[in-house]
Amino acid sequence: MRLSIAALVLLPISLRAIRRLKWDDLKWILVVGLVGSGIPAFLFTNSQVHLDSSVAGILNSLTPLFTLILGIALFRKPAEPRQVVGVLIGLSGAIALVSLKGFGSTSHWEYSILIVLATISYGFSVNTVQSKLKHVKALEITALSLLAAGIPCSVYALNSGVIETIQTNPNALRSLGFVCILAIGGTAMANMMYFWLTLQTSALIASSVTYLMPLVSASWGLYIGEELHFGHVICGIIILSGVWLVTRKKAS
Repeated sequence: MRLSIAALVLLPISLRAIRRLKWDDLKWILVVGLVGSGIPAFLFTNSQVHLDSSVAGILNSLTPLFTLILGIALFRKPAEPRQVVGVLIGLSGAIALVSLKGFGSTSHWEYSILIVLATISYGFSVNTVQSKLKHVKALEITALSLLAAGIPCSVYALNSGVIETIQTNPNALRSLGFVCILAIGGTAMANMMYFWLTLQTSALIASSVTYLMPLVSASWGLYIGEELHFGHVICGIIILSGVWLVTRKKAS
């Protein structure tokens, strides 16, 4: 519903943009929509049923590392030795965090793998935007990519009992209101700003916004009563140290 609503809100923009863009552009926008929005949305929601948001936020900071790895492997971007070291440090922190079985309020540590897969998807998506869609406006990329993800998600939502839930559950409309807030603010607006930053700078710099994710997620997690152990903090510091090496500018 979140992706469907976001696509609906931006539909007037996507209908105008789709007529003037070339098929080659639309092809890559389709990739960005499915890989950068559609797949991660399902991976995150499935994992967060079983994981605390603090751990999810820490693992999400792997995005810059996979952005670099995929940029080198698939998009032929150069890398410096310190960035390679940073990737190894960050991945070691993630492996250590995943290995802390029983972390958070549940013991379903294996669901953390879904978040790692989501960060790989983000890394591929942001590299695609920076390499293949540099000439397309951020708003148009946002609208069309969400349309690409929103159409199949709408079909899935309508066949998964959403309408019946809205009609029968007394809390459904309130929950739908929060989904609308997420769709407009957390998906449509956030994607537009993210793509704009990617086009103005680089895929690696844009993906480094995940520096703030562990802080925000941990703060919300503590606020709603989740547990954050010393081992989680140490693993988070290790991951962020690797991200810092990957994204910091070379000294002149």
